[in-house]
Amino acid sequence: MLYIINSLITEGESTTFSLVGVTSDKDKAAQLAADVYKDYNKVASFQNIEMITEWLATRKSYSFRKDKSHRLQLSITELAEESAAPENKIIFSAAAEQDELMRKVSEALFEGKHHAERNNETPSCPIG
Repeated sequence: MLYIINSLITEGESTTFSLVGVTSDKDKAAQLAADVYKDYNKVASFQNIEMITEWLATRKSYSFRKDKSHRLQLSITELAEESAAPENKIIFSAAAEQDELMRKVSEALFEGKHHAERNNETPSCPIG
């Protein structure tokens, strides 16, 4: 089994996708991914990094958000050594658009808006 380690870093409007490495050892893959986290979050404690390494070894993905504009997403993908590229297998999934939509919905609900708007107009849908 091979383990492919990827990272996606979102900094404001820019996004960087990187192939961190490939290894045949699951624990080494988790350690490589945790090293990326350690470089990204310089104030992370040793205990925090150990916890994230264990999480990556079991769940094979981790997402860390410094604030609404800065995010690190890590992914470890399993691939059989003697196989072609997996068909229809998600290698990496970025949730930035979904997070932004949920933030906007939450903000609108907090402000007391309980109906849909398009260009500051409330569309009507008469019930016949």
